[in-house]
Amino acid sequence: MLIDDDPKRAAWVEKCLRDLGFDTCSIVANVFDVLKKISTHAPDVIIVDMESPGRDLLESLSVVAQHKPTPVVMFSTEEDPGYINKAVEAGVSTYLVGAIDPAKVKPIIEITFAQFRNFQKLRTELDQSRSELADRKNIDKAKLIVMHRLNVDENLAYKHLRKEAMNCGASIAVIAKRIIDSNARQ
Repeated sequence: MLIDDDPKRAAWVEKCLRDLGFDTCSIVANVFDVLKKISTHAPDVIIVDMESPGRDLLESLSVVAQHKPTPVVMFSTEEDPGYINKAVEAGVSTYLVGAIDPAKVKPIIEITFAQFRNFQKLRTELDQSRSELADRKNIDKAKLIVMHRLNVDENLAYKHLRKEAMNCGASIAVIAKRIIDSNARQ
């Protein structure tokens, strides 16, 4: 998908992309159509070629990054480090200052895909680590509740959680959450 507010430049960029073997599923000139077009076309990569992309575009890209992460290459004349940082925070994978150089587009897109995959892998690992940490905290909290209720030590409380999990066919983390929720209602 190509986002470009200049029709002549967009036609030229589309031709360059086609010559390199890329299909452009949509050209978006109005930033207010970005979310709808992305939802409709589900592009493999988003290329933004605008002299000065505004806040509305960054907000749209941020929504995309949260709900349907997609690699984004942005070509712009905007050199302000603050703006570049906001663009990256909004989900731009590769930010380049200046006009598109057809000879460099293919490697830039390949690099963008590689960076995007690596970032998504790190994001998945971080989410998994956070989830495991939350589970661990819940298990520790549930052990304290069981220790208090049954007047047992930590080892026996953990064995109780494990036995309950096996009896229910659930994970210890699920049982721990049930115990915490039950305790909160009392």
